[in-house]
Amino acid sequence: MDLLAQATKVEQTAQQVTFFDPNYLNIQYFFNLVPTFFKWLFSISGGAFLDGTYIDKSSLENIFLFFSAVLLWGSIYSFWKIRNIRKEQNARWSDIHISALENVTKTEHNRTWAEILDRLDSFNESDWRRAILSADSMLDEMLETMGYHGETIGERLKTIEESDFLTLDKAWEAHKVRNRIAHEGEFVLTKREARRVIDLYKDVFEEFHFI
Repeated sequence: MDLLAQATKVEQTAQQVTFFDPNYLNIQYFFNLVPTFFKWLFSISGGAFLDGTYIDKSSLENIFLFFSAVLLWGSIYSFWKIRNIRKEQNARWSDIHISALENVTKTEHNRTWAEILDRLDSFNESDWRRAILSADSMLDEMLETMGYHGETIGERLKTIEESDFLTLDKAWEAHKVRNRIAHEGEFVLTKREARRVIDLYKDVFEEFHFI
């Protein structure tokens, strides 16, 4: 069948298809269109499809390049969409966390924080230790209020995404010092180090309007 006859047949077929053709509701119909399309494509390029032994190599390469480009574009577009969706979800969860904390009264938190600062101004190392332990308890309360799950602060911190918690590293650093105070009897805490750790807790609390 020559090229003109094939083009005429395709045109006649297209004219027979209407918008309300029940074939549009038949999935098998769409699958059958795929080999029909390739038969027509190979026939006009001088090759054969399935029922022959010769396939034009150049045409085959062009077809693969075309579909590879389509798949590559689809992958890039899907990655871009997923990335944007994740950004929107992270922003939404961050807003929810902040809203949840803003609904909690700050009076008690500020009172506790004032007591922590008073202990920090003491000349006794034991007061500095108690200040850090109290700040860590506040961190535990904040994480629980925000809905992070875990039996310990460390377990809760492990479940947090860095994009949702900009001061996450500071929270980890302060909590590790607290663990040394609680579990290492020979750990020496200087006033300068105590103030640095309390400042870490402060940055964490201020990010989420906890104090």
